[in-house]
Amino acid sequence: MERIYQKSLIVAIITLMLDFTFHLLFTRPMETLTYFVIKFLLAFFVAAGLFSLKRFIDSPKRQMTITFVAGLIFSTLMSTYYRAWELGEANVPFGSRAPDIIGITRYTPFCLASSGGWLTPHFSLLVR
Repeated sequence: MERIYQKSLIVAIITLMLDFTFHLLFTRPMETLTYFVIKFLLAFFVAAGLFSLKRFIDSPKRQMTITFVAGLIFSTLMSTYYRAWELGEANVPFGSRAPDIIGITRYTPFCLASSGGWLTPHFSLLVR
């Protein structure tokens, strides 16, 4: 059981470091401390659930499916937090992203699929 928590802590730390580095280098303004705390906690608990389930599944194909579902759960929970933050705390229009990503405007074709563009990097932080 201790191994699950150690592995989950490693996943959460790596997720936080990668996301913090991305936001430090590519977004203005920087994300809030609350955002990073929530990201760390979600990564930790979703990874703990992922590693707990993987112990009972023998098939590599099913393990990959569980990993994929865990990534979707992580991304969905993070997105839910972010949207709730927009509506409740930041008082910004629903669906707008708070920090701007350097080099990408709201009119860049990448942003036409903004939810997919946001979901993919956050999903990939957990699924490695």
